[in-house]
Amino acid sequence: MTRTASRTRKEPIPSAARRAAGAGFIGTFIEYYDYGLYGVLTVYLAPLFFPASDPAVSLLVGLAVFGAGFVARPLGGILIGRLGDRRGRRAALLTSVLLMGACTGFIGLLPTYATVGVVAPIMLVTLRLGQGISAGAEMLGSVSYVLESAPRSRRGLLASLTPLGNTLGAGVGALTAAVVSLTVSKEAMLSFGWRIPFLVAVPLAILAFVVRRRIEDSPEFLALKENKQIAKAPLRDTFTTHWRTMVVACLLALGLNGAGAVAGWLVTYLAGTRGLPAGQIILLFSISMLLVGGIVPISGRLTDRYGMRRMTFTWIVALMALVLPLLWLLGTASSPWLLLVGMVGYLGLLSFLTAPGYMYLAELFPARIRFTASTFGQNVGAVVAGGVGPFALAGLFLLTGSSLGPAIWIGGAGVLTLVALALAPLLARPTVPPTETTTDASALPDGVVPSS
Repeated sequence: MTRTASRTRKEPIPSAARRAAGAGFIGTFIEYYDYGLYGVLTVYLAPLFFPASDPAVSLLVGLAVFGAGFVARPLGGILIGRLGDRRGRRAALLTSVLLMGACTGFIGLLPTYATVGVVAPIMLVTLRLGQGISAGAEMLGSVSYVLESAPRSRRGLLASLTPLGNTLGAGVGALTAAVVSLTVSKEAMLSFGWRIPFLVAVPLAILAFVVRRRIEDSPEFLALKENKQIAKAPLRDTFTTHWRTMVVACLLALGLNGAGAVAGWLVTYLAGTRGLPAGQIILLFSISMLLVGGIVPISGRLTDRYGMRRMTFTWIVALMALVLPLLWLLGTASSPWLLLVGMVGYLGLLSFLTAPGYMYLAELFPARIRFTASTFGQNVGAVVAGGVGPFALAGLFLLTGSSLGPAIWIGGAGVLTLVALALAPLLARPTVPPTETTTDASALPDGVVPSS
């Protein structure tokens, strides 16, 4: 979004754009309800699938399997991304939500280690890989679809509904887990209670699939199709004509996912390492996610006004400035109210950051390769920073013996984000004259100049 475009009179929102934003929201809501359940339930799943004499070791293995879902993301980005660029955004988004719903439902039916031995963790890891393939195309795929369907002056607001779905989906998933864990005894939770949130995902996934079946492909993709400009090999085109842009995208994704990794570590740290009541911590986490959900559309409106690059810069600097007091609060407080303040503080800043950050990443690439290229760049960050992040954060705590230790990781993530934003105007352009139909400045994200 250029500064000039942000000052123009707001355009009316066509019904097709509203449907696109709604489909992006509900699909991502279901995806991240499903995907985030493992993170908040690791404290229960770890001893059932990865029993060990030391509970801390069991938790570390459980977090490593959480990361396994991230390892499969690049494959999902390549396979489903190619489907999105070759056959259409609609087909790709239908595939991702169907795969996620199936894998999550089967996790809820798995036998445990005590029943079938080593087969249980193997099946769990396999289904986590399936979830990763699905998640590898969802966030940036949905953002791309909405950006291509919305009026330019409303892109930030409408595209922000996709990360809003992420936030609320993770929050509702955590809330479901919390309600179950607070309703039944710990023994019942370890016996059957942990299965309930996973099984609830099945009808939700069916609902999302039905909603997405009713949408049409984005106008930009339909124009490419009509003009016979569909990329035959979008991944190859990405690395032959847009490899410099991919460098920027990967650095940005590393920073965003590195900062976001705290959400996957927080519940396990507070409940597992600090020994606070697991049900209470999951409930506080879910309330925090639901409270900060309202921030995301505000971030989208600010993005429409001030631009994606400027807003990404603003919120990553704010996060770096406040990370130490927030980590200190989370590491020392025992009061539920103080813990809630710490969670809302960090997750709120993260919510302000993700909307402009992911939009900026998607708009770095032209429409003909956008689905594949943006998901690939995002998945590099998801694997290296998002997948390793919770494990690394736990390791930094053990290494330093302080709740402030993880600030090293978060500070590094912030630096990578700032480097990406600084390099974007220099590198985010094709290395050869582009074949796309639009190369003027208004078709590029703010801070990126068109190629000569």
